[in-house]
Amino acid sequence: MPLPNLNRRCSAKARSTGYRCLNPAAFGCKTCRVHGAWSGAKARIGRAHPRYKLGWRTLESIRHYREAMAQLQQVEQIGYSSGILNGPRIRGRKTKNLQWPLMDRVKRNGEETDG
Repeated sequence: MPLPNLNRRCSAKARSTGYRCLNPAAFGCKTCRVHGAWSGAKARIGRAHPRYKLGWRTLESIRHYREAMAQLQQVEQIGYSSGILNGPRIRGRKTKNLQWPLMDRVKRNGEETDG
């Protein structure tokens, strides 16, 4: 559903009274959601979206962040299992599936296998 454009009003008029609809028009449309704004069309995504700000919470940036955190958690796990690291661990939610090529080469006891 398209977002409302608070600067423009819907251009639909009532047949009985002749008054215009007072709802805000959707972005890129002449009418509001009630009177058929973009019926079935897709809303804009990314930089084309009217509420796009800085891009820190886009799907691509969230995916990149999750991959980086998974790699960091795997390096931390290897460091603690081998005894290199000691002390407090990284706080917060841990990723469920750690999929990074380094973990395929390292066993639980810290010995490397032929990879």
